[in-house]
Amino acid sequence: MLGLSVDYHTVIEPILKEKCYQCHGEDKVKGGLRLDSPDSIMSGGDGGEVLVPGAPIDSLLYLMTTYPEDDPDYMPQKGEGLSQAEQALLKDWIEVGAYFGEGFKHEAKPSVGKKYSDTGSKGTYKIVGEAVLIVTKLQEIGVLVDTVNHDAKRFELAYTYAEFSAGSFDFSEAVQLGSELVKLSLARTDVANDDLKKLKQLSSIEYLDLSRTRVGDEGVTHLAELPKLSYLNLRDTNVSDGSIEQLARMTNLEQLYLWGSQFTRSGVLALQERLPETAIVFDTNIGLGNQRGRP
Repeated sequence: MLGLSVDYHTVIEPILKEKCYQCHGEDKVKGGLRLDSPDSIMSGGDGGEVLVPGAPIDSLLYLMTTYPEDDPDYMPQKGEGLSQAEQALLKDWIEVGAYFGEGFKHEAKPSVGKKYSDTGSKGTYKIVGEAVLIVTKLQEIGVLVDTVNHDAKRFELAYTYAEFSAGSFDFSEAVQLGSELVKLSLARTDVANDDLKKLKQLSSIEYLDLSRTRVGDEGVTHLAELPKLSYLNLRDTNVSDGSIEQLARMTNLEQLYLWGSQFTRSGVLALQERLPETAIVFDTNIGLGNQRGRP
């Protein structure tokens, strides 16, 4: 396999140095993340781990380089992005274990950072008023809290590390953020179709990530009740052509990810006709008129 010959120091490190160090290096550290050493890479940033050895699809270090360039989470945000060849090298290196060389041993699980405090100390955003208590409660149950574009009045939550099992998700704390909650990630969780009924309480959500979950067509019926939803990630889910009618109702969608879902090519093409202004990412080998996905 190619990855066995991908050396970190001679291949991967130069890519990171050219494309990532300007925002995640010694001189500048965005999001509490540095990528200029094996230890810092494996420590992750304020939002948690970015590299999962053996799992490129779970490694934001790789995954965010494959998003459309106009996606708010696309990396790098400055300068030229990774070429297809560089993406392939990074993916292959991670797939075979992200080997850094002799003398480095991967920890069992990288640390998960917390970004907020009520003191405004270095590396955090200062949160005041009731939001301090809400954020603290969310962090206590394992929810990662961040701001959107450094706006302390626009929050995003990630439940990936929260301790919830299928059918038991509780968004009661998140509801308290009201209209300030605009981004929600349930990626790689055990969220069930019935859990999505509760999302109608979070009507301000503009961005929803359900990738790598078991959500199917039944769950999608509840998403049409989110009036401001403009970004929906259903990558690697059980959603199929049976969701065409429900998804077609979401006329505010700007980006829809169906890559790795149960959708068929004909189903995606039919949905694209119903949502002509939506960029649908399904299969980069299919030339959908509005598709802006990167391989």
